[in-house]
This record gives sequence, C-alpha cells and structure tokens, in this order.
Amino acid sequence: MDITPIYDLRDRLRTAMIAGTSLLAEDFRLKRAVEAMAPLEKAAPVFAKVGEFCRKLIAPDTGAEDKEDLLLDAITLVDAVCCTQGAVSVAGEMEPLFGKEDAKNDMEKIVNLHKGMILSNVPYSILQPLREALTTSGSGRYAYVTDCHRVSPELFKDYRIRVAMVQALNASYAELADNVCRWLMEDGEDVLPLLVRDFNPKGKKEMVRRLRIIEKWMGASANDFYIKQLDTAEGELRQNLIYALRHEPKNIELLMDLGKKERGNTKKVVYSALACSDNEEVEKLFEEMYKKNPKTVMEYLEMNAERNKTSWGARLAAKGLEDWMQSKPEKTGDKKKDELAMKEWEQTAAHFVATLYGKSGSEVYAALRLAATMSGKYGTLLQAEILGLLRHFLIAHPREELFALVDSIYEGENGEKGVMQYFPVAFLSRVIRECGAEAENTGTNYVEWLSEQLFEKTPCVPYHFLVEALNYLHYEDGKYAFKESKYDSGMEYYNEYVQPVNIEIKGKFLELLIRCCDQGIDRKLALLFDSSDKEVCSRLEEYFYKRALSTPSDEYLIPLKRCGCTRCEGLLVHFVKSRPRISMWQIEYFINNMPGNAEARTAEASKIPELVKTGKATVYNWNEKYYMDWVNGLV
Repeated sequence: MDITPIYDLRDRLRTAMIAGTSLLAEDFRLKRAVEAMAPLEKAAPVFAKVGEFCRKLIAPDTGAEDKEDLLLDAITLVDAVCCTQGAVSVAGEMEPLFGKEDAKNDMEKIVNLHKGMILSNVPYSILQPLREALTTSGSGRYAYVTDCHRVSPELFKDYRIRVAMVQALNASYAELADNVCRWLMEDGEDVLPLLVRDFNPKGKKEMVRRLRIIEKWMGASANDFYIKQLDTAEGELRQNLIYALRHEPKNIELLMDLGKKERGNTKKVVYSALACSDNEEVEKLFEEMYKKNPKTVMEYLEMNAERNKTSWGARLAAKGLEDWMQSKPEKTGDKKKDELAMKEWEQTAAHFVATLYGKSGSEVYAALRLAATMSGKYGTLLQAEILGLLRHFLIAHPREELFALVDSIYEGENGEKGVMQYFPVAFLSRVIRECGAEAENTGTNYVEWLSEQLFEKTPCVPYHFLVEALNYLHYEDGKYAFKESKYDSGMEYYNEYVQPVNIEIKGKFLELLIRCCDQGIDRKLALLFDSSDKEVCSRLEEYFYKRALSTPSDEYLIPLKRCGCTRCEGLLVHFVKSRPRISMWQIEYFINNMPGNAEARTAEASKIPELVKTGKATVYNWNEKYYMDWVNGLV
C-alpha cells in the first residue's frame, strides 16, 4: 500500500499552520492532498478519520474558530499516523562490522555487543552534568568525572554516557581522555560500533585510543579493519595498526613485506609484531638477524615483551641475556671511561632481562639465575630489574620451577653463596608456595623460616628487605593477596595481577613483626592488621602505644584509632618534648588525630603551656591565650 498521500497531506497542513486558517478555502494544493487520501480512507479507519477532519477543514461553511481547532486536531492525528509508519531498516545486505571473513561469528558477536549498554532510569539533573563534563572544556571537569566514576561507576554503563565517553577520547585534557580509554578497555565492549563509526585513519591520539579499545575486545576478529585503515594511516596510529596485525597468523607475509619498506620506529614495531608469531620462517629470520646484531634483536623482543610468548622467542631472549652476561667491557685504564662503559653495560643487561617478561622454560630460568648470581658485581640497577621480573613471575604465574629458581638464587647451590638482596622474592616464594591459591596444605612454616632469616642467619637479613616484600601484600575485606600493577607500554594501560594468599597476621606472625620493632615494618603492619579481631587489636594497641611514647612521630595515631584505643595520656607531651622546635599547627594536627574522647584530648592538650613556661618545649609563635581558647573548644 502506497502511503505517500499521508506524508503529502502532513506537509500541506504544516504550510497551512504558517499561512493561517483564513486562506484554507483557497488552498487548492491542500484540496488535492485531501482528495488523494480517498484510497487510503477505504483501507483503514484511522485514515478515514483523517479525511473527515480535513474535509471539514476546507469546507466553506466551517467557522473560523472551528477551523483553528480542526487544524490542530488534523495535524496532531496525521503526525501520530506518520510516526507509526516510520521505517527502521536500510537497503542493502548485512555485512560484519570488521570484514567479510568469519562473517557469521563476527555478526553474532556484534549482535551481543549491546547487552551491557542500557538506558538507566537516572534523573536528567545527574546525567547531564556528567555528559557535559565529558564532552566540553573547562576547569574542574576532570575531578568531577573521576569522582563520579569512583562513587557511581554504574552511571558509565548508560548508553548516553557511553556516547559521551567516546567523544571524551578526544578531550583536550589528556589525563581525562586516557582515563576514559582505560575504563572502556576494562568494561567497554558494547561501544565498538560507536568506535568504528567515523574512524579516521589520518587521525591522531583520539584514533589511537579508539584502536586500542577495538583491539582489546576484538583481537584478530578486526583484522580486515586494521588492514583497511593501514592504507592511509600515518604516525603513531599507523604503528599501532601494524602492531595489531600480530593477532592474525595469516599476516606474516604482510608484516615481512612491511619490514622491508618501513623505517625508524615503525620498522621496530613491525619486527616487534613479527616476534609474536610462532612460525618457523619468522624464527629463522630472527636467528639470522641475531647473528648480525644481537642488541637489535633483543630490542625487538623487549618491546611489549609480555606478549611475545613464543618458544623460539624465549630461547633467543635467554641466549641473548647469557651471552651478554658473559661479556665484559674492556678496561682502558681511564677510570671515568671504564665507569661509563660499565654503567652502559649494566643498563643494557637490565634491558635484556626485560625481554624475559611473559616467557618461561628451563633456558629462561637458567639465564635469569646466571644474571642474578652475577648482578652483585655490577650494581643495583640490574638487581632491581631482576627482582621486578621475579616478583612479577611469582604473582602472575607461580609454579614449582620458579620457586626452585628463587631458592637457588637466594640460598645458593653447588657451593655457591646466595645473594641476600633477593630476600623479598624469596619471602614471596615461601608464602605463595605454602599459602597461595594453588597450595595444597596451608601452614605457618614460612613464619619459622622468616624468623630464622631475620634473627638467626649470619648476617641477618635487614628489616628494610622485609618492608620491600610487604609493599606488595594487600588486605581487603578480610583477605590477603600479593598485588602488582604492570604498565603495558603498547596499550598505555596498567594490568593488575593478584595472587591471593591464605595467611593471618596474628599469633606467631604478628609477634615476629612486633619483635622487629622497626618503623618501616610498623607502617606496613598498621595497614595490614584485621581491625575486627579484638585479640589482635588489643595486642597492637599495647605495642603501638609504647612505640608512640618512644618515637618523635605522629604516625602511630591512626593505627591506634584503628585498634579502638580510647586513651591518649602522655602522647602529646612526649611528641612535643621530643622535638627541638615545633609549630602551633603541628600541635593542633596531633591533637585532632589523637585517640580518645574530647575530655581526654583536652586534658592532654592542657599540659603544653606548662612545658613552654618551664622551657621543656619550644613552640614557634607561641600564643597561650589563642591555644587554650582553641583547646577549650574541643569539648
């Protein structure tokens, strides 16, 4: 059925509204439109009603006031009818979003994209400020958006906010754009159609962010899309598109060809992408390149090493590290030149260690052990890189072979002396092996081992080594876990790795930490104890109170409050007397953070004027009247 007449009639009625009802009787175009409705009136009652209104409207005997009402009724009904006839389809065949290959699988994926994209029942007064903050410029919007995401992350799942988030990828404030990119990479698969729409291959940072989100969620499924954009892409976006080609094994020939054409950093990206391919031809290529220039090959393997998990890549990276550790810069007799050469050698060795991220196997562990046992001779930079790598392995990919490697490095083997600097990872290894997610029998042998290392070993392990290990232990909702965030330079994104451990900071372990009586360990202990455990809190209140009375520091006040402490006698007096000079604001800050009720804090604070009078305390800009007025206001 041809419904064109209803649309023609709507146009004539709208024109009549502008011209005025006094001219309706002379409007021959309107009369023709009404006559053309005759076939439709027979088809449906609603069309007949429209015709009835319109015939009365153009009838010469209809009064002027009646025509105004009739015109409004007619145009309202016609608009309603046209709305019900709206089309929601387009001509042509349906095609997958990212290419013709694997069309069925791609389309099924795209159809499901909008499952998490919703229109929430949130008041306009809440959504609109967030949309404006995401899409406009001005000071304060970064803080507003980040606070909203922290407090109400569910708002960011609303489709209207999703659209604004895509716009925010081009925000002039880079930190805001990067945060939005990270949020969409964590929970943004539903925005893929919005990201692909209007994608500009000649774009810059905004398109790079879009591509990273697409790559995160689609991987090889978007291969046709990457190749299509690559034809005209430039700069950083071109490099990211090339690196995305690594997902599809069929791209090896294309990457090989690009390796011959590209120059500079783009060429490095090509070979970095090839390094992710577990292919014999690629393996031979890199082996030949290694013979000519080992450092260049290791540089390719280091780029985003976490993703280069091929078996040949692990072997080659291990060989490169071993070869480099067994070489030494020749001494020239010039002390400054020799020191500089040694520093450059160590920096290169640290880079070679970084190529081992994401890799495993006996050859990798052997090379890593060699580097660790030799690292003490060459300085702390190399040790720091190895410690970071071992810590990452333990938290992200713990396994028996790794535990054995760490033990052999720390304790030594075959008559070799161990390297004490690797105690932090030795501690992680012991705890994860005994209490980690894969541990069969949870026990406390690690506490006995730790006690031996700290108090019985010769020489004893310095306490700051334990502090370093505890830096990665986190307590949340009654559970403990080792956590580490590692920056992915390729995606400009932090990956978080978590290794839960079934431990408790109480009993022997708690007493061992207290025995250290070390301020650094105390800081970690203050964050890690379970404040709901009355027995632990009672023991720590006693310990922290004594520590507060023996150190010139205010850092024990918050832990005392966490323990439920209700007293403060002597705390402020000791703090003021232990410092050569102190300011008024430091005293006020201490009082505000002291445990105890207002009466107890007032009583302790009232002792300060006497200390000043007798010369037992020196206070900058002392004003006793102002001070006591402030103290009396505490009650």
